Amino acid sequence: MRVGDSAVVRVNIDAFPAKPPGMENDSVVLYDVIVTEIVSEADFTARQEAKQAEAAAKAEKIRALEPERLAFAAKVVTDYRAGKLDGDIKATESGLKYIIHEEGTGPQAEAGKGVVVQYIGQLAKDGEVFDQSFGRGEGIPFQLGTGRVIRGWDEGIALLKEGAKATFFIPAELGYGAQGTPDGSIPANSELVFYVELEEVQ
Repeated sequence: MRVGDSAVVRVNIDAFPAKPPGMENDSVVLYDVIVTEIVSEADFTARQEAKQAEAAAKAEKIRALEPERLAFAAKVVTDYRAGKLDGDIKATESGLKYIIHEEGTGPQAEAGKGVVVQYIGQLAKDGEVFDQSFGRGEGIPFQLGTGRVIRGWDEGIALLKEGAKATFFIPAELGYGAQGTPDGSIPANSELVFYVELEEVQ
């Protein structure tokens, strides 16, 4: 193929490690491909190395935020349990409660769009952190509104714009329900608190 050429590529889904969400009953994926540029192997390698260096620098910057963000999230849970946030908390019909600490200025998150989220997950009963992204240096990417995350996230992230910082107070029925998680890190019927930063809306 040359620059400007296009083609349709047919791929058997059974060759994938796992079928993409929503395609469990399909057998084929069709890709429309257009060649926009052809570069030498050396140029390609240089670009990849530059991207990797950029990603490493970004990850280091995110990891540096970890202590501050953990302290902030811990204080929010402490204040929540003491009833100090009652006047600031908003609620949806489903029972999701939330506080938006900073409004985003970028695109609105919507079902079907890809998002990247930094987060700290805590148990509401004692503030124990069961998972967080800052220490890893990268947020979690997923497609909103497709069931890739718990219901409280799908609903809560959709309230935000890119750049927003918020805390979600998620009842068990919008989280991991009566079963909790298989590894026991989230017990049955647990209310969850998630501090989130909506890093990107794609």
